[in-house]
Amino acid sequence: MFRAYDAEETETMAATEGLMLAAEWCPEKAILECDCASVIQAFKRVENLKSRLSFLVRDGIEAGAQLPQFRLSLAKREQNKVAHELAQLAKRTRHTAVWRLRAPVCVEHLIAQECNIISE
Repeated sequence: MFRAYDAEETETMAATEGLMLAAEWCPEKAILECDCASVIQAFKRVENLKSRLSFLVRDGIEAGAQLPQFRLSLAKREQNKVAHELAQLAKRTRHTAVWRLRAPVCVEHLIAQECNIISE
């Protein structure tokens, strides 16, 4: 997210992109976790949102509407080590990437620790 104005915009862009990718690649129930409370609040009150991020949030909501269901969850940074490590990787490599079938080696052990399958 090289053109983001600040951390809040970066988080909003990442959340929207994540929902778009989920809708495109795995149309299942999804949980959008974010460590930025203002981004979670923006997604929850999009109809009353009047900020510079409203277009991004609306795009994310539109993508999320293509999923059978998605919910928002506030997660402390310490609770999502995978996202933190991927952000650090992006800083080091200065490029963006999407891993569809396999995660980078630097987070494989963290994924095994953190990820849970959502079941009915």
